[in-house]
Amino acid sequence: MSIKQLDLLREVKNRHPDGVIHGRGRNIIMLMELGGKHFRTPEMIGLLKEYWQPTQDDILYIINLEGIDVLTPSAAKILVESAPDLAAEYKIPVLFSHVREMARDSLESEARRFTPPKVIWTIDEKGEAHLIGQVPNKFQELLSFLEEKGPASASQIAAIQEGATSKKAVGNLSVYLQKLFSSGLVGREKVTALEREDAERGWTYIYQTAPAITRKTPLETYKRKP
Repeated sequence: MSIKQLDLLREVKNRHPDGVIHGRGRNIIMLMELGGKHFRTPEMIGLLKEYWQPTQDDILYIINLEGIDVLTPSAAKILVESAPDLAAEYKIPVLFSHVREMARDSLESEARRFTPPKVIWTIDEKGEAHLIGQVPNKFQELLSFLEEKGPASASQIAAIQEGATSKKAVGNLSVYLQKLFSSGLVGREKVTALEREDAERGWTYIYQTAPAITRKTPLETYKRKP
């Protein structure tokens, strides 16, 4: 299993130095542009694919915003549109890490301009997770459960939330979890009965949020290009 990371500030400095602005008199860095004049969401998705070279072994992609204080609306718009689109295409969560407050405000503002709003995970510099955008109540309930309780299967969630593991209860939860997985908000791992305690035979999926995946491995150790 592989987690891959892109250092956005370094990448933009290498590819498009004019896109980075250093504030005079204050130690503030603004990401003005992600690329040249015609750089839009399709170009950003192409850059991410080129950088990460997606494979079946990948379980999480991280866009590291370390060092970036401010994002312009145009840069934030491209980021909040390209990350969920890529996550949905590969069924692999895309998470923004080391997100400072003003940068997060920009991402959230742009995410809410879409219909329906884009939804992305961010982790701030303290390591705290934030969900940007709006999701239906049931999805929010499941995401909050997984964040609080940790990785779980549909049957485990049903047993705790509803006190029942009937086929109907588990089936309904499985549908919601599949939608969260397809949108790139959670990752999943296929496990057999021998690897879990809630079944005698067969297999199931264990789901976990993108931030939960990062808690297993320090952010500094994720694969990145030199």
